[in-house]
Amino acid sequence: MTPTDEPPISHLSPVSQRGVTIYREKLRPILEPEHNGEAVAIHVETGDYAVAPSHGRACQKLRERHEPDGQIVTLTIGPPTDTDIDMGYRFLAGQKQ
Repeated sequence: MTPTDEPPISHLSPVSQRGVTIYREKLRPILEPEHNGEAVAIHVETGDYAVAPSHGRACQKLRERHEPDGQIVTLTIGPPTDTDIDMGYRFLAGQKQ
């Protein structure tokens, strides 16, 4: 997926939008493709991040460096997986009901 055909993020919360924007603008060139399939946790106030095999571990690593009340967004690195796409369809279907 190229930046021009990425899904819109307007349906996300403001915190999630900031996290996705940080990922797309700053972290993607650093992390892809070497870490594709891993998780990244992003501290939205500072742009700091941690990479780990799972979302929980990435978040835990980042919280070790930041206050527990900091806003953190986690994402899967790389192109969307079949699971990500399926979850997106379920989310959209739920909104239409």
